[in-house]
Formats: sequence, structure tokens, C-alpha cells
Amino acid sequence: MTPSWIENVTETDFEEKVVAVSQQVPVLVDFWAPWCGPCRTLGPILEQVIDSLGGKVHLAKVNTDENPTLAQQFQIQGIPAVKAVVNGEIKDEFVGVLRERQIREFIEGLVPSEADRVSTEAQSLEEKNPGGALKKYEDALQKEPSHAQSLIGKLRVLVALGRLEEAEGFFNGLPGALQLDQTVSRLKTKIDLGIILQQGPSELELREKTQKDPHNLEALWDLAIYLSAEEKYSEAFEIYLTIMEKDRAFKDDGARKAVLQLFELIGSRSPLAETYRDKMARLILS
Repeated sequence: MTPSWIENVTETDFEEKVVAVSQQVPVLVDFWAPWCGPCRTLGPILEQVIDSLGGKVHLAKVNTDENPTLAQQFQIQGIPAVKAVVNGEIKDEFVGVLRERQIREFIEGLVPSEADRVSTEAQSLEEKNPGGALKKYEDALQKEPSHAQSLIGKLRVLVALGRLEEAEGFFNGLPGALQLDQTVSRLKTKIDLGIILQQGPSELELREKTQKDPHNLEALWDLAIYLSAEEKYSEAFEIYLTIMEKDRAFKDDGARKAVLQLFELIGSRSPLAETYRDKMARLILS
């Protein structure tokens, strides 16, 4: 008896048996035809591997002769062709016959690990229970110390909890490649700004200083950094542009660099970033 996780699929039930099921478990779609010799070789290997996983991955077999629309939709040019569908989208694929070991390695990249599962649970807790999310991320890292999703998640929660010095130390221990990740880079900017906010003078003191001497670029610089940390981005941008207008060389063109850093923090294509990108361009060209 064929197990429930191995099925023949047609154009009529593809949405139900592949797209819908892939929201729960990965689905391998095997495009084959009865006349295809390599298909007859690959098919039994796929079925054996999928069966051994006991339902963690499903196999949908599509006869291209009987389902030409599906073959065309998936741009099948040669068979056997295998598409891995996860959450309704193609995550990976291969064409031709692979050995059993290669197929198992292919599938391993699709099946969520225990660390993946725990990390996903942690992410769902972040907003309402950041302390619980942090514990979950640490549990995931116990299972898989280099798990990127959990490393980033832990850093994100430490920042959200205001544990900035701890977050800075954690960031310094991340692999170099991960430190360059855009999300991690944004978090590092938040850490740096937050530490400045905690250790520096108050906003009132900074404003009084700039009011007494509007030409004091150091005071304007300190106030802009403070406002950035407080997420008062529009005012921070205005001050940085004022510094640029007064002295482009100040802190080695630091105001322009700070503006670019804030663009990355708030989203380089966000409306606010677009507005101040235009303003900065006009200032530079004037």
C-alpha cells in the first residue's frame, strides 16, 4: 500500500496536494513520464527516501504527458525534474538522476531542524514576551550553536530589552560573515546609538549647548547622534545636513556618512530616506 505522503498529482488537485501541503511540510514534485528511462531509475529511489522519513517530506508525482499545463507552468525542459516546494514556493530543484546519498542531502536542506523549530517559536514570542523569546533562542543555540536565525534573534531581543552592553559583547562574538548581514548591521547601529544615549548628556543639555552657540559643530553632532538614538530621525537628518552645509570636512565627511548609516537603519527605500536622499543630493550639488 502506498503511504499517504507519496501521491500521484494532477493539474486538478495540484493546489490541494502540493501548494496547501507545502505550508506544513516540504513537498518534492517529481516530473516524469512513462517513456523516460532515467525517470524509472529515479522514481523508486525518491520513493524509498521519502518513505523512510515517515511523512516529514511528501512526494508528488506528476506525469508530464498527462499534465502538460503543469509542465509548462514549471518550465520543465528535461525530465526527470524535481522541484522542492516549501510554503507554496520553489525552494530548490534538480534535474536528472541522483544517488540516494545525494537525494538525502538535498532533502536535509529542506527539513527544518530542531533549532529551526525552536527559533520560529521564539520569533512568535518577541513582541509580547521578549524574555521568553530570549530563552527560546538560547535553547535553539544549545542545539545548534551556529544557527544564524537564532543568533540574529538573540541579538535583536537583547537590543529590544535594552541590554546594550551585553548585546555589544554578543555582536563581537558573532562570525564575521554574520556581522556583515544587513539586519545585524542595523542592530549594531542601534546598539551604538543606544549606548551613546545611555552614557551621554541629556537632550536638554545638548539643546541648550546648541542654542548658546549654533555654530558649534561638535554640539550639533552630539545632538544629532542623540536624536538618532531616540528615533527622531527627521530632526537628526536636518542637523546632519546643517553640518554638511557648514563644513563638509567635519569629522572626515562624518555627517554624510552618518546620514547614509541612518538610511540603512530606517530602510534605504523608506519615504523618509527618499526625502532626505533628495535633500542631500541637492545640497551636495549646490
